[in-house]
Amino acid sequence: MEKILVVDDDEQNVSYLETLLKANGFQVTTARNGSKALDAAREDPPHLIISDILMPVMDGFMLCKEWKSDERLKNIPFVFYTATYTDPKDEKLAMEMGADLFVIKPQEPDILLKLIQDFLTMFKSKLTEKTPEVELSEEAFIQEHNEALFRKLEKKIRQLEEANQMIRESETKYRSVFENSISGIYRTTKEGRFLTLNPAFYRMLGYGSQEELRSLVTDINTQLYVVPQDRARLVELLEKNNSVQGFETRFYKKDHNIIWVKADVWTIRDANNNILYYEGIAEDITDRIQKEKELKTSAEKLRSAMMGTIHVMATIVEHRDPYTAGHQRRVSEISSAIAKELGLSPGQVEGVKIAGLIHDVGKISIPTEILVKPGKLTPTERLLVESHAEASYNILKDVDFPWPILDAVHQHHERINGSGYPQGLANEKIVLEARILAIADVVEAMASHRPYRPALGIDIALEEIEKNKGILYDEKTANACLTLFRKKNYKIS
Repeated sequence: MEKILVVDDDEQNVSYLETLLKANGFQVTTARNGSKALDAAREDPPHLIISDILMPVMDGFMLCKEWKSDERLKNIPFVFYTATYTDPKDEKLAMEMGADLFVIKPQEPDILLKLIQDFLTMFKSKLTEKTPEVELSEEAFIQEHNEALFRKLEKKIRQLEEANQMIRESETKYRSVFENSISGIYRTTKEGRFLTLNPAFYRMLGYGSQEELRSLVTDINTQLYVVPQDRARLVELLEKNNSVQGFETRFYKKDHNIIWVKADVWTIRDANNNILYYEGIAEDITDRIQKEKELKTSAEKLRSAMMGTIHVMATIVEHRDPYTAGHQRRVSEISSAIAKELGLSPGQVEGVKIAGLIHDVGKISIPTEILVKPGKLTPTERLLVESHAEASYNILKDVDFPWPILDAVHQHHERINGSGYPQGLANEKIVLEARILAIADVVEAMASHRPYRPALGIDIALEEIEKNKGILYDEKTANACLTLFRKKNYKIS
């Protein structure tokens, strides 16, 4: 197994070459400068040496000179493997001192391996004919050696200056963003003191400068947060997740007025994962919160007005048919109870409740004498009564309800097998709200008194639902209704 000595003071370069060569069957030893490389090679000569140029104690040029003047080492291939910014004069000097190969890094692994393998093969064959080496005088060597090192140092200095310039430009950009941002930027200790903050932040809180805010607000837990528990909650989230987005809380301003703030906050930790401080970006959202409150108040007023109108409509219908007074209210209550039993959302439950209150509003178009007639209706009169579902639809169709109330009212006399009216819909074509209303309407009607018959009672009504579930009535909804009355003792009020 061929042994290769790698000489470089850069840990990353050494690790790269060592890993590459070992993976391809070579034995590898390493040294961090030329002096240590010579000592190692004289004790156990390698088959090939790969060296950087710029190193402490003894650089690559001096190592090459010593290597080629040593009787035991001079015939062992010497390869320079150095940086991309190498001056062409460096390569010339290296070859004049006897280097066998000058490789500029980074080099493709396959190419580098091929070069190394070719050199080992060549030297194994013990070729005797060699190009005469150019002997340099000691003075000329020292001069060229020093010039090469000076060029290297110039390159290093230039790179350092460029890096520093980039850092300065980055700092300038960051400072510009920090100072001119319209969002408040701040940094605080874990305990609750401000470290830094930008103009947008202290102006948002009504202060004239960073120094004024920092001197007056020494404990943000109690002096800044309206609810100190909010910061405790924020700190808990930060310790757990390292960052929190969209955290909303209330801050005191300098004049003790209160503003709403939304902040994105994150932790800065040391190498041991200990929290050093918190950083955040905050914005005043007081106007948004106020508008949301106003919209909510407006929505509540509109809802209240809508419910008032609905109750007025229900009352008008009941006044025209005193024998069924309370029918719509009771259907509404039964329907909402069934909806809850089915596990519908609060919004759906409310929609069903409202639909129940106005499901018979179309009866205002039917003559009162037909509504209160004690005897059997004629076919014509029955058609008039059945037209109330269509009439309800026409009365309500221009109202923009937030729930499918219009369809529920229009379809509450439809039946699962298609035998209902006014459209003869079946199964899933009937909205769920209408399927609920249909059952509640039948149960209330059968259990209550009507002009043409006495009340049949709740047991008879439930028998009707059980007998025709899956035929006239939605089976799942029917089962919910039966559970409600028989197992949970629901009572019609």
